[in-house]
Amino acid sequence: MVWFIYGILSAFFDGTYYALVKKFLQNMNKSALASGAFFTSSFFFLIASLVKGIPDIGNEFYSSVIITGSLNVIAAIFYYKAFEITDLSLAVPMLSFTPVILIFSSFIILKELPTVYGIMGIFLIVTGSYILNVTKGRTKFLDPIKNIFKNKGMIYMLIAAFMFGIAPNYDKLVVLNSNQIFGSFVVHLFIGSCFFIITLFNKVSLRKIYTKNFYKFLVIGGSFALTTFFMNMALNLQIVPYVISLKRTSILFSVVFGGWMFKEKNMIRRFVGAFIMLIGVIVIIIF
Repeated sequence: MVWFIYGILSAFFDGTYYALVKKFLQNMNKSALASGAFFTSSFFFLIASLVKGIPDIGNEFYSSVIITGSLNVIAAIFYYKAFEITDLSLAVPMLSFTPVILIFSSFIILKELPTVYGIMGIFLIVTGSYILNVTKGRTKFLDPIKNIFKNKGMIYMLIAAFMFGIAPNYDKLVVLNSNQIFGSFVVHLFIGSCFFIITLFNKVSLRKIYTKNFYKFLVIGGSFALTTFFMNMALNLQIVPYVISLKRTSILFSVVFGGWMFKEKNMIRRFVGAFIMLIGVIVIIIF
């Protein structure tokens, strides 16, 4: 049951992180924001690693860092682009496809497979997220699916979901070949460095952006660091599909933030979807 608490905490801070990304994107370059966020989160993990001590490094550590880091860079590029043009409570639900992808990727990479009830819970979460994606004027069953191919933001989020459907397996290998803290430091440093290089090619004044938005980076980096920390704690105790399914309940928090911070519409229908997601979570926990 402890892994469940870690998973929910990871979901809350994940939803907070996405809301902050959308908010700060209104007046900041995408790659600069990403580099600052990941560098700041890596700094928090560096301090914690120095306090706890550097762990022994396993043989699969560096290769896993490169793979998950690269996948997360690609995912971040696309979800940052999506948040510029799509509602938060409409974009984030697309990540609900991640657990479905994980059912197959975790079995192939880690030989982990959920029980039948676990799969039922995962698909309930996906179903709830589908309903969250249904808005006024799209009442036919296939309308939300058709809308994916009409809305660039939805396509971007679907690509991010696919990346997230593979990356957590290597996140777990990073943790198993180091620990939750040091592994996250290296991964986030890798991602931040990639976005730093991208920003340089965009000819953006990084010094000015970092100085002007230092407090924003502390808040968003701290949120992402807590997301990763609690997720890794859960991954040490439970198989990947279950943990990431719980993490995807961040969609519930994103719906709340979307209505509260950005005054998004169709909230009642999206809350119905969120309720079905919670049923999926209960199924996973009970069985």
